[in-house]
Amino acid sequence: MFKRFDRPVRCSAGHLFTTIWIPGVSLKGARLGNRRYQRCPVGHHWATVARLDRDTASAEDLAAAAAVHDIHIF
Repeated sequence: MFKRFDRPVRCSAGHLFTTIWIPGVSLKGARLGNRRYQRCPVGHHWATVARLDRDTASAEDLAAAAAVHDIHIF
């Protein structure tokens, strides 16, 4: 159901992972404009995260983000 909302993100510490990102909705974190404050599954810390632009992100960054997904809702 939520696969279409999976988005690659980067946390404020630079870690890359995939999370569910539904515009206008926050299921696992607090919205901060175009960023969110949520748990980073890579660094095991709380951080602000921002979406990666799939058009400008490198293939390596997208692959790294795809390798780790935070907790699934469903």
